[in-house]
Parts: sequence; structure tokens; C-alpha cells
Amino acid sequence: MHYNGPVIRPQTDADSVFIEVTVGCTHDSCTFCNFYDGYPFRVAPLEQVEADLKEAAQYNPHAKKVWASGGNPYALSTEKLAVLAKLFKKYLPEGRISTYARVDDLLRRSVEDMRYLKQLGFEDIVVGIESGDDEVLAHTKKGYTAADILEGCKKLEQAGVDYRVIYLGGLAGHGKAHESAKKSAALLNQRLGEERVTVEIKHQYRNMAEIVRDYPELIDVAKDAFLACDVEPQVLPIRGGTDGAQLSFRGLPCPNLSTGGYCYHGVNEFVPVSSLVKMTDVLQELVARFA
Repeated sequence: MHYNGPVIRPQTDADSVFIEVTVGCTHDSCTFCNFYDGYPFRVAPLEQVEADLKEAAQYNPHAKKVWASGGNPYALSTEKLAVLAKLFKKYLPEGRISTYARVDDLLRRSVEDMRYLKQLGFEDIVVGIESGDDEVLAHTKKGYTAADILEGCKKLEQAGVDYRVIYLGGLAGHGKAHESAKKSAALLNQRLGEERVTVEIKHQYRNMAEIVRDYPELIDVAKDAFLACDVEPQVLPIRGGTDGAQLSFRGLPCPNLSTGGYCYHGVNEFVPVSSLVKMTDVLQELVARFA
């Protein structure tokens, strides 16, 4: 199998067959996303796609779910997507094809073409709307408006294409989440035609950065420990609730360290033994520096 860029997919698609059809994202300008940094958008060669499909068919010929991998493969022309769909069905005839689309990908495509691609196998589209708040969309450089979201989703519905949307609740920033969420709910209810989406805020965990930013020496000593163990440190933002967030707000500033694992939150999640050994070395180095 060939994967020349990161494999990013929803958690619900962890059990899909992953076939790379594009690398990178056509937009690659959203302020919060670093998934495709260093991966300019390009189309995977058909020879590569077919080779991967042949290999996948040897191991899972009756696959029901297939993920056309890339930042937003739905940006490709209808003709190119049709060729891909026919190739997918040749080797995985029972597979339902899912993939990512940006909102502007939907605006550029006609309802008739969407319907045609659905008939060929592109039955499920995942759209990263992120927010229904125009201020947030502009601030994060999404490249479209709330009105565009409504128009794009309406076209998918007219074509009879199933779709899912990704919403990022904290994108508005500190102190603005509730009001932004209400605007997003109003947008979704406008699309649904009834009041089905409501907003209730419950605080589960806060961003550890609020605490850790006052203790930069913790980051520095962690970086030094990695370097001492011949590991080049990378300081990256993370998402999700962690023990580090809980401990930080209980008085123990606690930035997260890596484990060296891969494919988190999916059926293929794993940690190589070599990573465990290396992280043991890093932890011992940290203990020695604080002793």
C-alpha cells in the first residue's frame, strides 16, 4: 500500500479500507490545521491507486467501507472521480466510498454531477464545516461563509448523497464558545427546517495551555531530555481531554509527552516496542534532571 501523505479520517471510518487518491489539501490555509503542512496538493497516479486496490482486494475482497484518502479528494473533477469510482468498484464491488470535501468543492459541482458520482459509488461525503459562525469562519481563514455551507449541503441533499459534517466546538476561542455554538445550531436548524439542534454547555476539561504557559521551563526541560536521548523534539498543539489537562488545573502543571504511538483512536492503534524503550529513556532522563 502507498501512503505519501498523512491518513486523516473520522473515527467512525477506522474500519475502512484506506486508498490514497490525493495528497494534501487544495486550501491548506486554515489557521488551526497543520495536518497537511509540507504536503502540497497532488493527485495520486492511477497506477498507484489500482495497485493498492488490487492488494486490498486480496485481503478484504468483501469490504463494505472504503475511504478515498486525502485532504479533500472531492475537489477533483467529475471525470477524474468517475474514473476512480469505477476502479474502486472493479476491485471492491461491495464497498461504499466515503471521502472528504470542502464546502467550496460542493459549490463548484452541479447537483447532476453529485447524483452521477453517487450512482458510481461516492455515496458518503464528510464536510468540515467547523462552524456556522461567520466571524469564526473568517478568522480561521476557512474560505467560505455560513451561507455557503447551507448552499453546499442543500445540493448534496438534492442529489440524494449522504453526508456528515465536522464541527469544532472550541474554534471560536476562549469565552466565545457558547455564543458561537448557538450560531452554529441556528445554521443547522435552518438546514434541517426545524429546531432539532440545541446548545447546552458543560465544562469537562479546559485547555492545559492556560496553566502550562506560565511554566515554560517545563517545556524546555522536556525538550532537553528528548535531545539527550537522540530524539528531535516537536512541540505541537493537541486536541482532546487528557490526564495532563486535569492535573494542570489541580495544581500540577503537566504538559503531555508523546508515547511514540500511531493511528490513535482506531482499531489499528499501536505503539512499537522501540518507541516504548525510547520513551523509557526520556522519562529516566527527566527524573534525573528533577532529582
